[in-house]
Amino acid sequence: MNIFKKLFLLLPLLMLLFSPYASWGAGIAVGIDDGWIWQIAVLPPEKGWESDSGQSALGALRYAELQVKDSHEGVAGRDIHFLQEPPLTEENVGSRLEDWRRRGLCAVISLGGGEDIRLLRPLLKEEGPVLVTAFGEEEDIAPEGAPYPMIFALDLYKDFRMAAFTEFAKISLDQGATLAILGDRYDPFLDRFARNLGDMLSAAGFNADHYWIPGAGPDSFRMIEDEAISGGSSVLVSCAGSMVVREIWRAVRQKSRAFEIWYGGGLNRALLSFDGVCVADQNAPLEEDGALVHLGREIWKHTRIPARDRGMAGRTYGVCRWLFEGLKKAGSNAPDKLAQTMKEIAGIPLGSLALSINAATHRPGAREVAILKIQGRKLKGAAFFHVAGPEFMP
Repeated sequence: MNIFKKLFLLLPLLMLLFSPYASWGAGIAVGIDDGWIWQIAVLPPEKGWESDSGQSALGALRYAELQVKDSHEGVAGRDIHFLQEPPLTEENVGSRLEDWRRRGLCAVISLGGGEDIRLLRPLLKEEGPVLVTAFGEEEDIAPEGAPYPMIFALDLYKDFRMAAFTEFAKISLDQGATLAILGDRYDPFLDRFARNLGDMLSAAGFNADHYWIPGAGPDSFRMIEDEAISGGSSVLVSCAGSMVVREIWRAVRQKSRAFEIWYGGGLNRALLSFDGVCVADQNAPLEEDGALVHLGREIWKHTRIPARDRGMAGRTYGVCRWLFEGLKKAGSNAPDKLAQTMKEIAGIPLGSLALSINAATHRPGAREVAILKIQGRKLKGAAFFHVAGPEFMP
């Protein structure tokens, strides 16, 4: 093996050895034993730690650690160490939670989908540790109006689309325009979504005509389409599944005076065949946020870990800063004290945004969202604006 090949193979090891993070790593065990380092567990993204999203998250975690270490005051006078954890499973969730509590961990960060919340939600109760997800759009963390005391989320709940569509109507439709709202009485969330959306549109000066998913097959859908068109609807908002959108889109695309279709569900790649359909999304603004380019450069500069998934790096860093501010305000790593301050934090950085937490939902009070329109199998930004989470509780 020639000398150049040897140097190439040794380069990653040398970068690690001489990085700022490596020089601190040796003292972590001593710091934990002496109480001047507080630990936080981190559960991986869905694709794992070795994926681009996993490495981007890891870089953000290490960068946040170093910022605390290099600051004069630290976090309530302590340093922070993030534990890179394996995924949770049905089989190990009980023993993992017991281990976290035994080791005195104050918090757990979830970087994956809703599975971590689903597994931990019935077990955390008021004992903790605090669970913060970098996502959380699909997960109900506030049953019957009261949030779980130990669970927090960086995303707005999925009913933010009520506010997003109301704002989009204000800038894209004439005052007094009619919107048809298609709901599903057999799904409690979709039924509530349709009714509350109608109330918000009416309060904003629009006419909302309600229709409900029929049980009599395609002929009944055609009746709804014809009635909505004859009633002068400019838009049909589908508070139902993407399959319903497909049926309606196919039926109305050749008709004169046909309405636009706004889909009330999450971004679904199966919809890309349906030109003109609009969706509301809270992740798209992050993909366009130049502040995350700067964050990625800072992560690389200080950790030598590439942040190829800028959105994941930004979300991870935002959750870190949220926890740091909560711990500073609590002055303690006791989960019950941390849970009380986490709902009072303002100024959480998410790209170029500074988020404030709504204590009634354990989520940001507002986020920037996008209305995306499908054109030629691509998603085009039709509008960007800030929306508050609806007053209607999930």
